[in-house]
Amino acid sequence: MITVFLITAILGVGGTNLDTNAATLRIGSWLPRLGGTVTDGGGGVDLETNIDLRKREDMLLFEFELRPIEHLTLSLTAFDFSTNGSGAFVGNKTFGGIAFNNGNLWSAKASMQSVALEAAWDYWRPYPRGDKTMLTFSPVGGVQWYGTSFDLQNETSGLSIIHDHSWLALYGGIRFDLGWDTRQQISWIDSLSIGAKCTAGALLGNDGGSLWSVQGGIALEFTEGFSGYFGYRLSEMNGEDGEYTFDAGLQGLYVGIQFRF
Repeated sequence: MITVFLITAILGVGGTNLDTNAATLRIGSWLPRLGGTVTDGGGGVDLETNIDLRKREDMLLFEFELRPIEHLTLSLTAFDFSTNGSGAFVGNKTFGGIAFNNGNLWSAKASMQSVALEAAWDYWRPYPRGDKTMLTFSPVGGVQWYGTSFDLQNETSGLSIIHDHSWLALYGGIRFDLGWDTRQQISWIDSLSIGAKCTAGALLGNDGGSLWSVQGGIALEFTEGFSGYFGYRLSEMNGEDGEYTFDAGLQGLYVGIQFRF
């Protein structure tokens, strides 16, 4: 089960808010799954083939976005993800000095936590903006803290190992938003917005690493200040600390509603 609290436009694609001194609150659900590889010493455990932690988790989603001045959007993001599983090990690996042989029973827990502060500046609006029609391109930049935990037990031998590590990251990217007035074509929808964002950055602390994410979605504004949205997000990180590497990420669909005030 995932418990996640997100404050901001983490998805950045739930509809664009260009009104100064305005804020947007989003409430919804993200349905991601974990995938990747965790390495300790000479052995890398694949979270999809050696063990299976790919089950989709139901994530409660809250988001908040603030636009204090024209062109500038500020966001604060925090999330806490966790998942677990058990089964029979596939293959033969050594992880953290513990041997996992084919058929050994295993149990595992994995978690990812993050807190990030981000700024976006819509410096280019090539399409003239009307009441609900616009096209913007915005560079984004932010600072992010990442924490990970991985607990793997060989239930057959009774041995286990736990890793807890954290990194600070600096990242940048680009955000695209397109919206248009649909009231003349569809009476029950005021406007439709399409958005996407791509970011990449470097992990600092320990032995560093990298991170990147892509996301895109659609928002439908039904009345002034009230919309529904849906989309897809993929977020990956590769953090290193000595012989330990956490090379994994989350991806999945999201859906929700938003209020602008």
